[in-house]
Amino acid sequence: MLYFSRPIMTNKPPVIILLMRHESPGYYSIERLFECIAPLLAKSFKVRAVRVPCPSSGLLRCVRNLIFTARLRADVIHVTGDIYYCALAIPRRRCVLTIHDLCSLNRLMGARKRVFSMFWYSLPIRWASRVTAISEETRKHLEFRFKAARGKVQLIPNCVDEAFGRNNRPVRDNIREPQLLQVGTGLNKNLERVALAVSGLPLHLRIIGPLTDDQRALLGSADLSWSSVGRLSAEKLVLEYKNSDALVFASTYEGFGLPIIEAQAIGLPVITSNIPPMNTVAGDAALFVDPYDESDIRSAVERLIHSFDLMRRLSDKGKLNAGQFGAKVVADLYADLYLRKT
Repeated sequence: MLYFSRPIMTNKPPVIILLMRHESPGYYSIERLFECIAPLLAKSFKVRAVRVPCPSSGLLRCVRNLIFTARLRADVIHVTGDIYYCALAIPRRRCVLTIHDLCSLNRLMGARKRVFSMFWYSLPIRWASRVTAISEETRKHLEFRFKAARGKVQLIPNCVDEAFGRNNRPVRDNIREPQLLQVGTGLNKNLERVALAVSGLPLHLRIIGPLTDDQRALLGSADLSWSSVGRLSAEKLVLEYKNSDALVFASTYEGFGLPIIEAQAIGLPVITSNIPPMNTVAGDAALFVDPYDESDIRSAVERLIHSFDLMRRLSDKGKLNAGQFGAKVVADLYADLYLRKT
């Protein structure tokens, strides 16, 4: 004879831990996402944001993070990103894992890549009871590379901070030197090609992110008005968008492309790469370019800055597109996921 225990009825909300990587200067995009949705999740759950004690550099530090994670207690422990191996220290039925991209894996070669792939991706994906990806492109890559991901990965996109929508501003006309915003300076952000593409044009290139000596040298040798700023608070980042006239985001690789919807939400017209996921995230509200072709980037920038009507149309379409990535929309998707695990 089989016996089934009745569920214990309680008025206490389920406890959710949002497990985040160790705080490191310049790395906060993942944290910004979950800081946006945490207050909305708190209406149905008791939510705690917890950071692991160590950066994930070196075996001993990773072991310390695993020990720390194993001591956590909650109904759901959600590994929010970039510390995927921590899923291995969480009871399977309580574990939710969000994967943002495969950028770290793509930088490695040989035996190191195989070991990293196993402990950073393959085993955590196999172990977690539920896995999410922030874009269809990331999900596709996961299912192609890892057998355990096939049929298991749910798409839950990034959200845009409501502060961008609250600071929405109209497109400015008749500007003598429009400001073009470039977000990010890493290799995939394609700053060098963008700088060469817009050299000689009547605009100011505003760059967010730390510059290398080589990048400074290139910018200094170009016929270009430019300035840069390093690490910014969330509030100052919003102001950078608000003080600009367009976003150029000709990235060669992204897990999602958050600057696209940030720019659209605040009202900036967008130029971005005609490759996934950027061309999917942007919808029909951007000018698309080949990120490897400087002449194509230049042509799009010239077309945009010389047409107020085009800037206004892209701005209007962008606001509509950004609406589907609202914090409440994304919070509701995660809430449904958590309820299936509690």
